[in-house]
Amino acid sequence: MGLGHVRSGSKWVSHRKFDNRPGYRRFEEESLFRSVCEFWYRAPILAEILWMRSKMLRHLRILIAGTCLAVTGCHDGPLYALKHANPFFVHQWNQDEAIGTTDFQRQKELELLVRTMPNESPADQAQWLVHLEQIMQQDASAEMRHLAIRAAAPVQGPAARNLIEMGLEDPSIKVRMAACDVLGSREEPAAAETLARIIGESTNGDVRQAALRGLGQHKGTVVTDSLKLALEDRDPAIRLTAVQSLESVTGKSLGNDPAVWVAYLENGTDPTADQGLSDRLRNLF
Repeated sequence: MGLGHVRSGSKWVSHRKFDNRPGYRRFEEESLFRSVCEFWYRAPILAEILWMRSKMLRHLRILIAGTCLAVTGCHDGPLYALKHANPFFVHQWNQDEAIGTTDFQRQKELELLVRTMPNESPADQAQWLVHLEQIMQQDASAEMRHLAIRAAAPVQGPAARNLIEMGLEDPSIKVRMAACDVLGSREEPAAAETLARIIGESTNGDVRQAALRGLGQHKGTVVTDSLKLALEDRDPAIRLTAVQSLESVTGKSLGNDPAVWVAYLENGTDPTADQGLSDRLRNLF
């Protein structure tokens, strides 16, 4: 018989005839069904194994990166604080200080001035304002300008206020926010008017929030009108900060609904005055 035949009992039949037998077809279908079932059974297991492997590799990469960072350091190398005990670096620092005042020394001196400025005499404060103004005009470091604003905070008079208002035009957001904070601590009506102007003119959300917080430390019609206008802002963070400032100005706690605050500012009525204890507790949550 040829290769295309198989033995069936006492006879040789072709593969084609053998494959058409019902028993063989059922066996083939059952084998195919078992193969499919086995695949669907093992597929989730294989997928989970691959996922766990990728997760382990990701954690391994994070561990390797953390180890390299600990060994090499971010900027100054490993254990940078030990440079104070390293003769090479101490000698290098001494050479830098011999050439002139370093930025590190200037920063430390300004931080000391921020702490001691309230105790200085008016004459000494006036002399320091001259140096602080030079820093605001010429220093390229935003941190130095920020400290100059902080140092001028306790000094009274228009000269100090003008120096602080210079910070409102600074390119650094940190300096502008510090100027708003310092103007909030000053009791001059002109400081409140300046903060109200910044709220309406500034395009930076962080600066506007700093101005709103500073305005919350003042009193008067300019303050309430500016805060009422801020309640209509599209930014929810601005509205929330305006509500917090109104709570500080009025001493009232009317919730976070701007409409309630607008009604209170326009009519002077407290909508929570007639509420029972259960209603107030419900509004808290």
